[in-house]
Amino acid sequence: EKPPPWLETLYVASVLRDARLLARDTFRVCDELSHMGLRMALAHATSGHGTEDALYEASDAVKRAIEEAWRQLPEPGMVLEQDFSNICREIMVRRIDERLIYIRRATEQTAGAFDLTEETRQLLAERVELLALKKRVLEELKPGSSGTKAPMQPV
Repeated sequence: EKPPPWLETLYVASVLRDARLLARDTFRVCDELSHMGLRMALAHATSGHGTEDALYEASDAVKRAIEEAWRQLPEPGMVLEQDFSNICREIMVRRIDERLIYIRRATEQTAGAFDLTEETRQLLAERVELLALKKRVLEELKPGSSGTKAPMQPV
């Protein structure tokens, strides 16, 4: 099994360290995790089975990655919350950028506005929405933000 992406591992390890962080995931990054092993570990941990059971069920590669991330995380508190917000922001921005690249590649071969297919129009509309979401993510989850603003809801 391929080792899980480091940022996703940090996300899961953070939630395993302090399950209350999941409530601070305003953009539902948990739905964006690409590694199935991490998704399963998170599901086990958040369904009342606890950290030990989540790691018991995980593959060796996932266990090693989570244990390494766990050692690098701060103890529960404000620093962990801030780190978690930064991790969420980075994962969301990367996912948005990946989708924007796909849309650019899919639409760059269109000759002109009159040649737009319905699919191309939908992709271009999605691009506008993704750019707006990216702006919101960057504004809401800025590293070191004071947290005085109420969290925005995802689109």
